[in-house]
Amino acid sequence: MKNMILCSLLVSSLTALHAQQGAITYQRKVDVHRRMEDEQMKAMLPQFRTTQHILLFSDSISVYKAIKEEEAPDPFDQDNGGARVVIRMGPGEGSVIYKNFSRQLLQEQTELADKNYIIDDSIRLQPWKLAEETKNILGHNCKKATLTTRNGSNVTAWYAEDIATPAGPENFGGLPGAILLLDMNEGEVVFSAAAIEQKVNSKELALPKDGQHITRADFQKKMDELFGPPGPGGRRMIRM
Repeated sequence: MKNMILCSLLVSSLTALHAQQGAITYQRKVDVHRRMEDEQMKAMLPQFRTTQHILLFSDSISVYKAIKEEEAPDPFDQDNGGARVVIRMGPGEGSVIYKNFSRQLLQEQTELADKNYIIDDSIRLQPWKLAEETKNILGHNCKKATLTTRNGSNVTAWYAEDIATPAGPENFGGLPGAILLLDMNEGEVVFSAAAIEQKVNSKELALPKDGQHITRADFQKKMDELFGPPGPGGRRMIRM
């Protein structure tokens, strides 16, 4: 009986250990038309844009980045009578977001005006409200949490406590488990976990190195100088 208890504890410990590291592949679906008032622009662009992203994590570190897809014309990056239209969908679009939870450190490696930057920031607490509702996602029993962001977006997340990391897509996280599904404004932006692996190459969890270090505030100033200040819903569409 004693041996059976020890074996059970060992299995539980090993399961928890494996849950401390891995990789989550997300599909991100954005309703581009949601905040677009120009009907001519709507006619030019598909309503939804779908991209693939991956979240690599260990017990104290996560790295979030886009998955490079096969070369193909991008309907959201096109010429229109000499004016180039570019859609920017927020952090993580072409960036690498590194988080160190034990140090509360966040670094975002991104590009602006053909120059690489590393934005030095901190992980900010998010005022999640936890609920008892549950949902099964990829075999994981997930709990519900809700949040209203500083710009007024309503967020619903489903997190798996058996994947012991506070990580999530883009800048979302801080829950007692990995976020496997996240919905902003009832379908405007949806992150859905498509696959989960319980392994990760530790070399891929390194700090970003390629770029000039800059604060978040100074980077936003550069964005405003190039593209103007963001609207109420954030900076989503850029014309050049």
